[in-house]
Amino acid sequence: MNPEHIYEFDLNGYVIIPAAITQPHLLRLQEYWSRHLITHFLHDVNFDWGEEWRALIDLEAVYRFLDIIYRSRFRLDHMFCVDERFISSGGNLHHEADMFDDGIYYWVRNHRIHSGLVAVQYAVSDISATENHFCCIPGSHRANFPVPDRYRSLANNPLLRHVFLRAGDAVIFSEALVHGTCKVADSGRRRSVFARYMNSHSYFRRPPAHQEITALPATPNHSVAGTQLFSPDRLTPRQRQLVAAPAYARSHPAIRS
Repeated sequence: MNPEHIYEFDLNGYVIIPAAITQPHLLRLQEYWSRHLITHFLHDVNFDWGEEWRALIDLEAVYRFLDIIYRSRFRLDHMFCVDERFISSGGNLHHEADMFDDGIYYWVRNHRIHSGLVAVQYAVSDISATENHFCCIPGSHRANFPVPDRYRSLANNPLLRHVFLRAGDAVIFSEALVHGTCKVADSGRRRSVFARYMNSHSYFRRPPAHQEITALPATPNHSVAGTQLFSPDRLTPRQRQLVAAPAYARSHPAIRS
């Protein structure tokens, strides 16, 4: 992995990996999209769509970068594809530094990056100034103050940077970066796949298959009885949230008093 990429990511909060998708792979994605994904502006990716979609899980150039960021301890949290009709956060910029309670953060200590949610956008079509495109405030993932309302807007925002991509490029960005979709009047075709990664010990979105916890882990090498099952139905509502609720970051309800 080019150390310049790490420097750019740390400095700006994002980095572009040119031609991350090979041309044959890109053509297969484009063909599938034209046949199956034109009816709706957003589709959650199903890995049964084909090998070309499964390959996006750990595309080599992107995987090597994420492997450094997370020190080989990370997981794919979710993946979806969007077209030009998709506009994030109602057309305003969203997120900011130090959203620890939401699993979104970025900081560095002893030359080691500590990051929460990281996103990868794969451009399946060219994305220029004539298409709705990714934009951000560079360096805002490390800011120390809340974002003023003026800089949440895309209009007349002197801090805004527009990020354009060629088909096959990938942009990797920290979700702690203030970012969004720049809406262009009469946008041309935009086809992008977003993959978001999280630490291996964390979930961002609540997994649909998660069940309530019915046993706490036994103490390693010491427990005589082993894992102890219990009934969550006997817990008070607050106890149930503290003990039985599965772990995830986004939209997790606060503990009830």
